[in-house]
Amino acid sequence: MQEIIQLNNIINGNEREAEERKVAGRFSFPVTTDQDLSFALKLTRVQKSQPINKVIEALSKIGRDANWITDEDLKIQAELSGSPIKHMRKSIDVINTWLAGLKDYVQINGKLKPVQGTDEPKEVLLDDKGMLFRGGLSTMFVLAGDEVAIAPWNIAQAMLADSRAIVKPSKIEPLSAYLFTKAIIAEGLTPPSLLYISRDSEAEQDLVKKAIKLTQQSVIYGEDHTVDAICGPFGFRVDHKSITFLTGRSGAIVWDDADVQLTAAAIVRGATDDRGNRCNSTKKVFAPRAMASALQAAMVAEADKLVRGAPQDDATDLGRSEPQAREIAQGWTSSGQVFYDRDMFFMTVEKEAPVLREEIPYPTVSVCYYDEGEDPVELANESVRGTPLGASIALSLFTSDENRYLEAASRLDTCKALHNLPSTEFDFWTTHQRLHLFTELMRRTELITNN
Repeated sequence: MQEIIQLNNIINGNEREAEERKVAGRFSFPVTTDQDLSFALKLTRVQKSQPINKVIEALSKIGRDANWITDEDLKIQAELSGSPIKHMRKSIDVINTWLAGLKDYVQINGKLKPVQGTDEPKEVLLDDKGMLFRGGLSTMFVLAGDEVAIAPWNIAQAMLADSRAIVKPSKIEPLSAYLFTKAIIAEGLTPPSLLYISRDSEAEQDLVKKAIKLTQQSVIYGEDHTVDAICGPFGFRVDHKSITFLTGRSGAIVWDDADVQLTAAAIVRGATDDRGNRCNSTKKVFAPRAMASALQAAMVAEADKLVRGAPQDDATDLGRSEPQAREIAQGWTSSGQVFYDRDMFFMTVEKEAPVLREEIPYPTVSVCYYDEGEDPVELANESVRGTPLGASIALSLFTSDENRYLEAASRLDTCKALHNLPSTEFDFWTTHQRLHLFTELMRRTELITNN
């Protein structure tokens, strides 16, 4: 019989005993009470600041030591989530490398300046206009996405921003949040409060709503319907800022001068990295109709090369998706003509197909062919028009002409444009969210002098 791993809520740097527990997979979760939440909320009002230089030093050490989570821990998470172990290892390596070089990361966003305090020297962070970054905003993190790197990334960002935070980890990949929080405590710092709230019951959903209502801002990860379920009851609140990371609707545009084999390999990789379950997973492709036969044959050949197997197996490329994810995807196959169905779906669709506007939690690629004289950039933009973000997270552009790539990127409604690369190629945690999270967590103080 496999050992059950006990997770605990952590508040004020201390593990909190739970009166009631529930088991899911290999994990024993604490049942979070209203008292737990009230204690955590109180700390968002009274917790003392931790100097940014001390935070950088401690987090950098955690990254350099790179032992806060073990390979055995990752195998346990892979077993529960279905995410391939090789993907998890890569995510953790990226996080540890980022942590180890944290001072450089911070200085990309601002200038660290030493100041003398009443007790010990410390540093403050100034932006490029001389504004002083200040934290202190209470923040609720709802990490509904099941990616092993989400929790350590957000916990570290909260600490850099000196944000009095409460973190609700994913119930699918819950271990990294617990282990990373314990590593911070071991370095002598107080981490954000960690509360395991599953949202499976109405009472638990009410706890999440209460936490958002009683903090000044929230950061929410998840698909559109998840964000709607969390934020819907609140409506518009002037005094609360919600930073929502919505699904990405990422994809690719192919021109007639693209290398077909390179393009197919990149599309398949972009579609299947971490089970096609990322905001930057390739979900749609706009390609010239004249390339249809060659592109589809190359995509099928590349997909057949992928190793299927247990997610804990080092050789596995694809991992395991939840049955309901496949059911959702299968429901959308009526939108087009399926030309590949083996642990993923590839299908051709018309330009008006609603599936081009959707995010599907399963490796699924909808290929839309355009005719000579049609503009694929406009087709791609149309597929995100009216969506919550109004843009894709990432679009891969396949062409041998760099000028065409640059011209298309200048017109695309996307956060990232990649040239002849998979849509998942960029490091999501330290590039995209640096622009959309790091400075958003903080407030600024304008500095005015007589110089």
